[in-house]
Amino acid sequence: MSIRSSVAVILICGFTALSLAQAPPESPKPGPEHKKLEYFLGTWKTEGEIKANEFVPAAKFVTTDTYTLDPGGFYLEFRRAEGQIIPRMVGIVAYDSHAKVYTSYYANSAGLVGIGTGTVNGNTWTWMVEDKVFGKAVKGRTTVTIKSASQLTSKYEMLDANGRYVTIVEGTSTKVAP
Repeated sequence: MSIRSSVAVILICGFTALSLAQAPPESPKPGPEHKKLEYFLGTWKTEGEIKANEFVPAAKFVTTDTYTLDPGGFYLEFRRAEGQIIPRMVGIVAYDSHAKVYTSYYANSAGLVGIGTGTVNGNTWTWMVEDKVFGKAVKGRTTVTIKSASQLTSKYEMLDANGRYVTIVEGTSTKVAP
């Protein structure tokens, strides 16, 4: 190898090393859509009512949900304690920056697994949900309305055979711990 070739190789290696030694790209930061999720942080007690439907009889219930934020601030993890008639549940709620929609993934101790997509309009969160209830595919809509810093109402409606939403569950949640 000639001196010229050796110098060229050394220069190429040097420039390559310099370009690789640059600082790595900065980690992404949560945006305003992610920050909206922080409202739900903490422990919430929900008191509500299940309306009689094809799956279960009417009943009143009380649940406790706890929401925690991932260390990066991009998603919430939630856990619902098992109640008298409400099954235990776990899930993740996140904002999908690419699809520009909130997304929820959840599973409960009765075998229900679902996915929902959500939007926010003022103080109202609307979630379109696809579930399997006792093996039957159902479509639902959950509406969450923020009433104050420590209270919200929620309503779950299921699409019936006529294409109308029928209220299945309604409740009021109160934050009991930050």
